[in-house]
Amino acid sequence: MVLQNLALISVYAVVFLVFSWKREGTESDYIAYLLTGLLFWIPLQELLVRGTGILSDNRSLIKRSNIGPDLFLWIPFVQYLIHSFLTAIPVFFVLLQKGMVSVVSFGIGYLYLVGMGLYLMLLLHYLSRINVLLKDISPLVRLLSSLLFWAVPILYYPSENWKSWNLLNPFTIPLDIFRYVTIPNYEAHFAWSGIWMFFLAFGLVFFLARTKLQKIILDHL
Repeated sequence: MVLQNLALISVYAVVFLVFSWKREGTESDYIAYLLTGLLFWIPLQELLVRGTGILSDNRSLIKRSNIGPDLFLWIPFVQYLIHSFLTAIPVFFVLLQKGMVSVVSFGIGYLYLVGMGLYLMLLLHYLSRINVLLKDISPLVRLLSSLLFWAVPILYYPSENWKSWNLLNPFTIPLDIFRYVTIPNYEAHFAWSGIWMFFLAFGLVFFLARTKLQKIILDHL
């Protein structure tokens, strides 16, 4: 998966840098903008897809053990930590060579990615249980993740016309914060106060999954 992640980053980087789909006069800034955006999203998308199907894929193990389904949800999270770290190394190396980030940025950026994984885990507790009840929603989640990808300003700068739509995406502000802590002198594009709405929504979804769906899921596994 790490090689696949790096391949995707390379393809997007080559296409968008070669064809110069960016603002004029921001060539050096755009390289850091593009690579950090891809580094943020691609491992996170992998966690979203893997985490949704983890309970259904391991239903036989869950039935035979007494550890419960929650422990299995940490398997894709650990994979996410490893894959995001290995993916970050060549990306940050390129940016370090070009003087666009610092060594400290590497550590802060990776710690932030760890936090983003925990942020998404709040949602995955719900999606993984719904996946059991509805048999398989993985194709829907893959489609949704693709739509989310284009709705987050990863490959493009947020324009005034798109900003209001970008703010409806729960990953837009976290990405903006990631770029801020990773890229020196990065100017934030969004007001970060809006992130609390998504933290509250994800927290409520997590609470619903743990209190209302736990017994139902055990009966359906």
